[in-house]
Amino acid sequence: MTRLAIIALASALCLIPFRAVQAAAPAAETGPVAVIYPNVREPYRAAFLAIVAGITEELGERADVQEVATTENANDISARLAGRDAQRVLLLGKYGLDVMRELKTPLDRVIGAVMARPGELPEGVRGISMVPAPARLFATLHELAPKVTRVTLVHGADNNDWLVELGQSAAKRQGITLETLRRDTLRDGANAYRERLAQMDPAVEALWLPQGSPFLAESSVLQMILRTAWDRNIVVFSSNIAHVPKGALFALFPDNTAMGKALGRLAAHPPAGDTTLAPLEQLHTAINIRTANHLGLGLNAADQRFEMVFPSR
Repeated sequence: MTRLAIIALASALCLIPFRAVQAAAPAAETGPVAVIYPNVREPYRAAFLAIVAGITEELGERADVQEVATTENANDISARLAGRDAQRVLLLGKYGLDVMRELKTPLDRVIGAVMARPGELPEGVRGISMVPAPARLFATLHELAPKVTRVTLVHGADNNDWLVELGQSAAKRQGITLETLRRDTLRDGANAYRERLAQMDPAVEALWLPQGSPFLAESSVLQMILRTAWDRNIVVFSSNIAHVPKGALFALFPDNTAMGKALGRLAAHPPAGDTTLAPLEQLHTAINIRTANHLGLGLNAADQRFEMVFPSR
């Protein structure tokens, strides 16, 4: 799969929300799990196939995999499930979430590769998102730029509200202070970035760019951030791989097969505890080696920790 395809996939499929997954799962059951994913064009289909391969590797013969047309609705999926001896149903993608909202079934429901706010999931649905777990982001930041002790996150009334709580605890574990700035309008968000970048100490501070931010959707704002950060030697890392070739130091993106295995493990057990969507732990690292060199971080493009390097190796 090409770099552009991976960036497109990560940008299009990535998602959100979280509530802690139980520490100890009950014993795995043995009944079939209906795994349903949409038949979509490439390169998106390749991503789903990789996720399904991981699910199948984990569940073995229990995985009853069904690729369905995107024209099939919740009634069609209900009819499919009624004709099979499934123990629970695992749906993938935004299509899967749309179906899940209308699906009438007594089966336990699991979702993966989906974009949603925590409150948008139907009651009782659990799963794994595709948004990088903040704990993994901060661990990678600490590994690559260990002198950073303070991080700024600008967010709005958007899908990233949940990141604040997760980010605070993850940063604290790495000995980092997370400063969060909430703004409501594009102008206020852009001004917050501009003012904060002018005040930051490049020796110990960094900027975290969240995924799906309305402020960053404006290309002029993103360009301003990355240009100023370059000029002032400020570390910028992101939850969105699309920001890395543009100049962000690093981002984490899904390891689709490993994510599928995690979904398979989740679907192998009945629900337990207060679980909705968990952030993604199965991740690859993308790095901008030109930015790393500019910042004097002493990193090597051949380093095996980096699954994707920009500019091209």
